[in-house]
Amino acid sequence: MIRTLTPEEREAILASLDRERHFLYYSYLTSRRANATHYGQFNEKGTLLGVLAYLQGLSFHAFSVFPAQASFDFRSVLAFVKEDLGLPDGVTGSFIVHEEDMAGLSGQLAFAKPPENLLLMKHVHRQMPPPADSRVLRLEPSHFGRIDAIMKELGTMAFSVEELQYPFFGVMEDGQLAAVGGYHIYGGEYVELGNIGTIPAFRRQGLGTLICAELTRAGAAVSPHVYLNVFADNEAAIRLYRSIGYETCAMQSIIQFVVPAEGRT
Repeated sequence: MIRTLTPEEREAILASLDRERHFLYYSYLTSRRANATHYGQFNEKGTLLGVLAYLQGLSFHAFSVFPAQASFDFRSVLAFVKEDLGLPDGVTGSFIVHEEDMAGLSGQLAFAKPPENLLLMKHVHRQMPPPADSRVLRLEPSHFGRIDAIMKELGTMAFSVEELQYPFFGVMEDGQLAAVGGYHIYGGEYVELGNIGTIPAFRRQGLGTLICAELTRAGAAVSPHVYLNVFADNEAAIRLYRSIGYETCAMQSIIQFVVPAEGRT
């Protein structure tokens, strides 16, 4: 049986969920819950086999998956979700999954492109960020249009304008916004850095380090759990994050898959 989860069922999952193994799905149960719909698959005894959740409001089809049991049938749940939400045939969906869950799902996916390895890193060495730099400014609403333009210029897929409610920091050079950074999640339970970038003309000047250090300090002021995601082949960024106190806590893959033309199973 496949159906939407009740609030009580979602709370029961949250109470036992490993946040770092199921980091994306944890966000769908907490900070992103207002925009997320959760579809659960159950066996004949009522045991939860797994969940596929869909997030409204992004510019792409954003999913998260929680395979509670090895028998979770992702394809059946995806077909149900496609019909329930009225998704078009052949669209591309995406989610991030822990490496330990990847093996059970990969055979059920029609990949739109090869999976990419992604590191989840956590700030664990509190003394390592460099001192605050006066060049790093807390950005005001007057900068929001430029932030949006920079995110589009840099191709930051996961940015949404709702994230402008969280603090954004930037560095001004030659009268223009040269580097910016903000958060995907910013709250007491945990913080996730994101939307970080330097425009090409000002790269290799250490501005990214200044931004990330300030984001880390501000994040640590509201939560002891400060995270970020980075592609595993981005060696320069990984060195930067390690230099200010981050360590890898989970190996993940970012998946882009084709939603097939199927009916409900």
